[in-house]
Parts: sequence; structure tokens; C-alpha cells
Amino acid sequence: MVVITGATGLLGGHIIDRLLAEGVRPIALHRAGHDRSLQPGVSKKQADILDQISLREAFEGATTVIHSAAFVSFNPRRRKKIFEVNVAGTRNVIDTCLQLGIKNFIHISSVAALGRTTGEEITEESKLTDTRSTDYAESKYLAELEVFRGAEEGLTVSIVNPSVILSASQPNRSSATLFKYVWNERPYYTEGSLNYVDARDVADAVYQLYQKPQAGEKFILSAGNLPYREFFALVAKRFNKSAPSIKIGPTLLYWAGLAEEVRGLLSNSEPLVTRQSAGMAIHSFHYSNKKAQQIGIQFRPLEETINWCCEDFLGNVKTNK
Repeated sequence: MVVITGATGLLGGHIIDRLLAEGVRPIALHRAGHDRSLQPGVSKKQADILDQISLREAFEGATTVIHSAAFVSFNPRRRKKIFEVNVAGTRNVIDTCLQLGIKNFIHISSVAALGRTTGEEITEESKLTDTRSTDYAESKYLAELEVFRGAEEGLTVSIVNPSVILSASQPNRSSATLFKYVWNERPYYTEGSLNYVDARDVADAVYQLYQKPQAGEKFILSAGNLPYREFFALVAKRFNKSAPSIKIGPTLLYWAGLAEEVRGLLSNSEPLVTRQSAGMAIHSFHYSNKKAQQIGIQFRPLEETINWCCEDFLGNVKTNK
């Protein structure tokens, strides 16, 4: 039996689709009141990764756990929740697997957990040493340490490190906001680059590791790297919209992030940009996917991914009219 945490998230749904297509019927974990986005007919159990008792009940009888649950935020006011969900939550999941004798574990990490050096190729061996890293990056790095602890105690662990996962199936979340940004014809772009991967390719990789576990191994899942301006131009062309054309520099972006954080604090809402996210948007990194390709993991062309995402986004726009 396969259990998936984070089943209601952007990636979790695609993993479920991939497993179902192969005749595998997973158990989808969800928090109370968060099961409406799950596909009809999917077996589901209510659990919270911060509650070990509920995890133990949900994991009973499982042979494989796919840990997809995470909290992605670059808002400094969310630091406590970021570490609770990503670190303490992963610790609970690992401990529960060990207690129940579950042997196979697939962890969805992030390239954010790897060291980032501008101008150098980043591999699975790169270490996070940058003291300027985001809270999210630090939390994903510490989560990986929990996973490797589980491996030392007997778990068969495989880890994937996706870059920005492209999907527009949830229009107001994660990477779908990039498509919404272009749809709304926002004028600004930054000098940084986007590392991207198709959500379906990540799901394919997870299924492959479910079929053939790679004990103690990590795999970067990144299809390529593209300047934000070029990415926005491709999406704008598909939408028949005007692409962002005004370059915003790092100083102005920093102050915009600070201003948004203050606005969010005063209005008790999420800022559109923060100093942490602004700091990442001005850099370009290159992640090597050679190791993933060596075991047969493949990546779709960017044009195919953009067409798929834009079609999904347009479908959501029409549905919500």
C-alpha cells in the first residue's frame, strides 16, 4: 500500500494521477476540511503530519510512503510554520515509518536545499552553506537531514530535488502565479533566471523510484534554465498578451519586498513579494540533471510544458467567469 502526504498540494495530485494510471491505488492523506480537491474515487485518510497519532493510524499497513507535504513561503512572518511543517513534520513522518517498520520512503525535497553558487554547476553533492539562504531553503535542508537519519535507521530512502514545478492546475498557488502574472499583463521583470520542471515529469520520476528505489540517493529534477524575461515572453505569446518589458533592479526590488512585507503585516495578508523572494529573483543558477537522466528520468520540452500549463490556466479562467 502506498500513502501520500501532501496529496492535496500542487504536486500531490499529479503523483496520484500517475499512480492511478499504472493501476496503483494510493491512500491520499489530507487535513480536516481539505479533501475537496482530491480526485473522485481516491482512497483518503485524514491526518496531520504534525500529529503523530493520526499519522500512525493513517500509515498502518503501508509499504511505501511518498512525502510530498511541505509549506512553501518566503514571508519572514511564516518562519515558525515553515520549520514546523517542513522539519518537525518530516521528523514525525520518518519516526512513524520507523515505528511501523515501513521500508520504502520517497522524499520530495527541493533544489533550495542544495548549495547555490552563481556561475557554477550545482549537483546533488552541493551543500547548503549560504547564510543568506531563505527560511524555506534552510527548512528543506534540515528536512533532508531527518530523512537521512531515517536511512541510517533502516529506511530505504530516495530523494528528489525539483526546481520550480510548473503546473497551472491550482491557479492561485505556487508556479501558477507566474502564469497569472503574465495574464494580468504586469510590466516588470527581473534579471534572474527560472529553473523549471514539468509537474508531470516529477510525478513520473517519483513513480520510477517507487518501482525501483534508489537507496540513499538524491536526484535533481530540473529540465532547464531560462531568463525570466524570456519565460514571460513565451507565456505572453501563448496568451496573446503583452509581455513584461520593464527591468527592475535589485535595489528597487529589495525596497518593494520590504514595502510589501509591511503592507502584509498591517493588513494581515500575504505579501506579493518579500525581501527573501526578491533576493532569489535576481540570481541565475544552473542545476545539473545528469544523475537523473542516467537512471532514465526524462524531461519534457519547455514549449510542451508551457502549452499544457497555459491550456489549464485558460480553462480555469473560463470556469471562474
